[in-house]
Amino acid sequence: MGFLGNINSDKYLYFRTEATDGDDDASGDSALFPASSLMGMQPRTDTRLTLYFKPMVRRDPTGSVDSANSLDNHDTVGLAISENAHLDVMRDIVDAITSNGPPLIVVANDDSGGTEYVSTAITSCETISVSAIYANS
Repeated sequence: MGFLGNINSDKYLYFRTEATDGDDDASGDSALFPASSLMGMQPRTDTRLTLYFKPMVRRDPTGSVDSANSLDNHDTVGLAISENAHLDVMRDIVDAITSNGPPLIVVANDDSGGTEYVSTAITSCETISVSAIYANS
């Protein structure tokens, strides 16, 4: 039993853009998403893949937190990958989620003390964007 105890059987996807530990202290430096919030993946260029997640922060048009409102906004993670390796990376991420492995999956960790990627075709974690607005206004 890991640090999450018996909360649920979901897996969690970890991303980190910062190479230096002391720089991992702001929004967009690192994030942990439940695998169940992954909505899809899409190639953006020959060497970039974007992952889309249900938003961590949902707000209605008035700015109030509203968990019942539409999920029109989303969070994203941009990965740099080997040229045209989109399918390989997508397959490796899905395989890690559906495996009997540990609940914490390090998808992309750019830490200079020991980089770690779920796929050999991932070269870095470029961006983490957590949407803080309700987009359906």
